[in-house]
Amino acid sequence: MTEAFKRILQSTCAAVLLGLAACAPAVTVHGYVPSQEELDGITPGVDTTFTIEERVGRPSSTSLLGESDWYYVQTTISQLTYNPPEVTDRKVVALAFNDSGVLEDVQTYGLEDGRIINLSPRVTPTGGQRQNVLQRIFAGLLNFDAGSFVDG
Repeated sequence: MTEAFKRILQSTCAAVLLGLAACAPAVTVHGYVPSQEELDGITPGVDTTFTIEERVGRPSSTSLLGESDWYYVQTTISQLTYNPPEVTDRKVVALAFNDSGVLEDVQTYGLEDGRIINLSPRVTPTGGQRQNVLQRIFAGLLNFDAGSFVDG
């Protein structure tokens, strides 16, 4: 093999490896779900909010009215180059407590149990006309009461 051919071969291999590395998706994990071993150590009718908090920590969210339900949520998102992000896995562990704070039920849900809900921060539109900065400045300058300039 000639020296020039070796360089071309090395350059080609490097380009192929870089191309393959660029095809790997970026994976991001949000949230926390207790492991199966931690969940196996939780006993309905025995454990309370206090003991569960000590073992696995506080949940991602709780029920809207009081803290009778705890939800641990973990979402895995994959994004390939310029494509939009895609939810590839979601785990939800729901713990239900009675009024005394004693655990009644443990349920585990996966992506296959529901549908994906994309949460987006939406802004509630306000009434009226939208004004840019210059319109606001000139509206403020030209909005005066002529009677305030005349002594009465």
